[in-house]
Amino acid sequence: MREHNEAVNRIDFFVPGSEITTNCAPGTVQEVTQHDGSVLRLRKLHEIYDASDRVAAMNHLQKRHAMGEIVTGLLFVDPNVSDMHEHLNTVEKPLNTLGDDVLCPGAAALEKINVSLR
Repeated sequence: MREHNEAVNRIDFFVPGSEITTNCAPGTVQEVTQHDGSVLRLRKLHEIYDASDRVAAMNHLQKRHAMGEIVTGLLFVDPNVSDMHEHLNTVEKPLNTLGDDVLCPGAAALEKINVSLR
């Protein structure tokens, strides 16, 4: 068993330190020195960046990663996303306000649901 024992996680230890903050102009790179001396290169998205193109967002991340940069900002928003409640066909009222007659419709209704899942 030990011959095949491989770590599935890397456990990191973070030494407590003071908060590091930065602010940079859109479209620019800011080098931020960490407490251990390492440097992060943060690139803030440009103001004209189009966050509605999923493939362009992934390409942008990969290009900047190859340059040793970490992109910050809103990378992608799906303009055609549907409402979760509409998609799941949920009820308008919170479940904790519904009565037992609605939450437990009875054995016949349960059987009908089970038959539809077979």
